[in-house]
Amino acid sequence: MKKVFFLSLLSSLSMISCSLDGSEENNLASNPSEGITTKSILSKSQAIDDFKKALADANNPTLVKEEIANNSGSQGFGPSRKKILLEPAKMVLLSTGMTTNIVNGLEDDAIISQAFISMSNEQKP
Repeated sequence: MKKVFFLSLLSSLSMISCSLDGSEENNLASNPSEGITTKSILSKSQAIDDFKKALADANNPTLVKEEIANNSGSQGFGPSRKKILLEPAKMVLLSTGMTTNIVNGLEDDAIISQAFISMSNEQKP
């Protein structure tokens, strides 16, 4: 009896997992705006290019001078520069296959650091 119950439970679980398999693709097909977002997440080179552009914006001499004046001796990026880098850095991490939950669980500095690591790994031959 236990064996029959276990086998029926196992078969019902496999049927449920198979029926849910295509649901993500169906949702993307029914909602094209999400499909565009997903496509942009999948392009690692595009995400890295966007991060490089944000990095150039964050290295604006005016922002750097403001941070030097406000943060005597502090290391890292200030709030205004982090704000510029954070979203492109998240996109880089998502493009590497990291899940949204993991990315959202990281601190801002860790997200930006991981994006730098991904960018340097992409440039290696």
